[in-house]
Amino acid sequence: MSRRKRLSVVATTALVAAFPLFPIFADDAPPTKAPATLGSPNTPPTASQDEIYDAAAAFADFDVSLFEIPDGESGEVYRKRVADIQNEWSRCVFAYRERQREAARERGEKADKIDPSAVMLDAPLGTLARGVNGAFVAAPADSVPARRAVALADLYGRLADASELPLEVRGQYYKDWLRAASAPLRDKSPQEQRDFYAKLLADEKAKSPIDLGRVLYLNGQLALLETFSPPLEIKLPKVDRADVEKLLDVPEGESSEFYLKRKAELTSAAYSFARGPEKDEELAKRLDEALRTVSDLHSAALKAEAVAFDRDAVKRLFDVPPGESAAFYLERCQETAEVWKRVSKLSQYQEGRDLGRLEVRLRTETLPEIDKRLAYADDLEPFERFQRLKNWLRSRDVAALQSALEAEIVRDETSEIDALREPYVRWALLQKRVETVATEARKALPKEERNSYGAVNFPELSPEIQAELASLADDIAECADDGAQPWTLGGSWAKTAAGFAAHIAREIHLEAAAPIYKEIYAALADAENETEQAVCRELKRKINEAEFLGSAFEVPGRDLDGNPIDWKRFRGAPVLLVAGGVDATYAPGHDRDFLPKCVDAGLQIVRYCGDLESARRLAQRDLEEAEQFKRFQSKGLEAFVGATSIAGYVVPLENRGPGDWPYEHGIVWLSFAVLFDADGRVLATSPRLLHQNNAPEIADELSRLFPDASSAERK
Repeated sequence: MSRRKRLSVVATTALVAAFPLFPIFADDAPPTKAPATLGSPNTPPTASQDEIYDAAAAFADFDVSLFEIPDGESGEVYRKRVADIQNEWSRCVFAYRERQREAARERGEKADKIDPSAVMLDAPLGTLARGVNGAFVAAPADSVPARRAVALADLYGRLADASELPLEVRGQYYKDWLRAASAPLRDKSPQEQRDFYAKLLADEKAKSPIDLGRVLYLNGQLALLETFSPPLEIKLPKVDRADVEKLLDVPEGESSEFYLKRKAELTSAAYSFARGPEKDEELAKRLDEALRTVSDLHSAALKAEAVAFDRDAVKRLFDVPPGESAAFYLERCQETAEVWKRVSKLSQYQEGRDLGRLEVRLRTETLPEIDKRLAYADDLEPFERFQRLKNWLRSRDVAALQSALEAEIVRDETSEIDALREPYVRWALLQKRVETVATEARKALPKEERNSYGAVNFPELSPEIQAELASLADDIAECADDGAQPWTLGGSWAKTAAGFAAHIAREIHLEAAAPIYKEIYAALADAENETEQAVCRELKRKINEAEFLGSAFEVPGRDLDGNPIDWKRFRGAPVLLVAGGVDATYAPGHDRDFLPKCVDAGLQIVRYCGDLESARRLAQRDLEEAEQFKRFQSKGLEAFVGATSIAGYVVPLENRGPGDWPYEHGIVWLSFAVLFDADGRVLATSPRLLHQNNAPEIADELSRLFPDASSAERK
């Protein structure tokens, strides 16, 4: 059986197991808490009567029959119902906002100013947003927003269980359901949130066969809550007034644990007796002084303990004997982790570096070795083996991952989870190879181009790196059509392969990733799976983007009078073509002087719209901002068609949509951009030199890229 067929069988077996409607919608679901009044802790305020009226008015003609979900229909029927609900929602939202804009114009306000109540339409499922600050409030249960939340969550739950849909699609719907189901938890305590995910996780683990993607995802969500949720209650030891004098007398020569406890007691006393309504100024000073003393003595105690620490006791942990039981390795793991935490803390207080070296060895050698033993312990539960395998692989290099893959290929499978170990190791190996080749390639970049968005110009790569990139292209393409990744909820090999290529493009250059994009596209050319087809469409845009680089390309378009754009008039200076509006608020580093810098440096900014009506409306809006427009004119920016306060020009394109353009998703402040050099050749799309957390001086960047373009020519 081929690897893809074997994975498909395993994935289907693991995730087709039927489950009832999700617990939040079950008949025995716990009753929801009655909404509290404004300001009540842990419970969102209810919407005001005005906000309820606005919501009712906005959705007065909403087709509420869409909220009646029939049972026993196919996944395609439910998907269409989701689309119908969202389209109906978008229709009402658009009409509502148009009314708000019109009302703003009638009041003489800016045309793009919307009444604060309009933001309620963008609130999370089942809530509205109050005022300009957007504080979430509970939507009335019988309102369209609340009913939409329930209907969508119900549909997501059904689609997550629709066996006829691709595995990765079902996984994505499960995540959608989880977001909807966890929305009411916003007003719950951290413990209630943890209990919610713990219950779901326990239910998934109890199923047979186990749903690995869901289990790992829920396990991760629970771990995030454990890590970032605030503690339920900060408990300080209770201190009587009579004991305060004893606490103020801090003895020397005690252990670090003693001083840590004394610090907690002094802090409790300070809150109770020195900083309350009846503050005792004298006692407050004495307590503050005692706290400083305790802190100094605590540091001194840790330094002394670092000197006296038994190094030899740690060294015995380095030996992890083979052939022991899982219970032995679990006990050794707990012991090693505790020692590692202790050594890590003491290493910060020693004068030498020997404890630091011990800490590194425990973290990078001993603990991973224990994970490796547990990953291959037959007496450990399969899910735990998989978790330990993930932990161990995380710290391995390419050679170790290659050896692990070879071991997995010949290993006998004992469960449906163990069958997923080989492809997971293959994924980890590919990821490490991609990261390694990107790191090595970046060493060849000029120092000024070693930023998180890769090089502006394609670097000269060594023969070794070129050979590894060619090998990666073959291996990544081979895995691209392997279907879903059952260990990643909603993940697929096609998405992962495209992600690997995107990493090369970001870290090195698009030209380095282009051959990988083409290999993946060729491997998926005959794909029938909708996920793979979507990846193919995105890959095609990436390939077009790469082919456009360095080519002369004139954008077909007309000005507001219907005359064709003459792009020759732009020669002699670089041109940035952007989609729609560009707001300096979203410029790199939120630099409000970003666009004036571009103008001062000679960069021509051209803005296009998809249709003439939008272009005229945008130009009219910009004309209303005369003062800002004059400021741009004073900088030397000529208005070609229509006055604009933000960019230089408004260009409606002819018969072209975003899908026809080489563009890159994920741009923060530009939805689309193409940078042309002074000769009209495409230099970059979604240009990296303009998309950085801390924008460089644009004049310096342009001077480096276009040294021959004089200031006079740019004008």
